[in-house]
Amino acid sequence: MPPKGNPPVDRKPGPASEGRYSRQTILPSVGPEGQAKWSGAAVLLVGEGVTLQSAAVALASVGVSKLFIVPLGPIDSFSLTSQFPHLQVDVLPEEFEHLPETSASVVLTENRDVRRRFSRWLRHHARPSFFAWPAGSGFALLTARHEGGQCPCLECFEVMNPKAFTKGEASLHRMMGAMAASEALQWISNGKSALEGKVWLTSLETGASFHHDVQPTYKCPARLLEEGAPVTP
Repeated sequence: MPPKGNPPVDRKPGPASEGRYSRQTILPSVGPEGQAKWSGAAVLLVGEGVTLQSAAVALASVGVSKLFIVPLGPIDSFSLTSQFPHLQVDVLPEEFEHLPETSASVVLTENRDVRRRFSRWLRHHARPSFFAWPAGSGFALLTARHEGGQCPCLECFEVMNPKAFTKGEASLHRMMGAMAASEALQWISNGKSALEGKVWLTSLETGASFHHDVQPTYKCPARLLEEGAPVTP
């Protein structure tokens, strides 16, 4: 099914965009080069509710020019494009045929089956991806390069840590979406992340924060499926 959305926009930074993002370009961590990468970037967003909205606004507000959004619930794409006139939004159905060319993918759903399906698809196509989910009183974030279409991936962590996925409140979801977008932006500008291959877990209740290395495992369902082995749901 071909994507639907607004007509294409010119992504080349011009004088207006340079002035709009001048506060970002003076930052050593961004600079004109980083801003140009953000302005030319396209990001796939999968999720629902305030988590999806928060991530979309965070990406659009720094100049990302195109979002492919797979909403798992109602979304008002018009409000995004009216707030950010430079932004092109293509709303895709949950079941779509061709993975669009993107700089990064961000998956923000509590739906386990959808999360796994997109993880397997993005892994297979070797797409850098960011997964965020509620974990206890805080949230967790995984950065996966999927180099060569191989593990480690989300399911490598999930199969070894099945209790690390919980439900979260709306305020937590909003923060989670913004943090996932922030990590995706760092990846777009630098092509790497200190959190690559790690799950970053943080607790808002205790203030604790730590990284959990994710190693490839023979128990990974995505790997087993590729090898033709049976997988228990």
